[in-house]
Amino acid sequence: MGGGASRARVIVNHQVRLDDRAAIDEPERYLAALISMLGFRAKSAVAMMTGVPIRKVSHTSVRRGNLIVASWCTAGCSNALRIGDAATVKTGPGTINIVVAINQALSDAAMAEALAMATEARVAAMLDAGVASTSTKRPATGTGTDCIAVTSPARGAAHTYCGKHTLIGELIGRAALRSCANALRRTV
Repeated sequence: MGGGASRARVIVNHQVRLDDRAAIDEPERYLAALISMLGFRAKSAVAMMTGVPIRKVSHTSVRRGNLIVASWCTAGCSNALRIGDAATVKTGPGTINIVVAINQALSDAAMAEALAMATEARVAAMLDAGVASTSTKRPATGTGTDCIAVTSPARGAAHTYCGKHTLIGELIGRAALRSCANALRRTV
């Protein structure tokens, strides 16, 4: 819920029971009610769902000077796929949710690059863990239901770039890779 570019006051990664019909059948409505119950407006929230026990979340922070990047990840792999696998409407409960928080502002272009860095980190973690696609048995690059949220302050001098040749890109990659790898170790 709240995907795309938005200004959010809260990011939620909510654990659901795998048999919770309300969450499965109407995820947007379910998450909006949850956000309201937490005291926030749905329009100012980003929310994801996971079947992974939240106690298995992995968190990593990295810092260099006054730049801090943190990443949280929950990982399930029963829905693992490789990019380009045949489309299917059948989905399992496995998903990888990643939240990356950066303490300095990003331009729109840098935000897109930050998302790419976090995605590459997830792919590297999946390959390093040896997770195979449930469809083709080839090395998986994610699951069919993964979500990634990247957040940074809306104010302040914004970083224009954050690719792999930049310090901020390095820290995003390092934090997301560590949190995803640790979450996968708790699952695989």
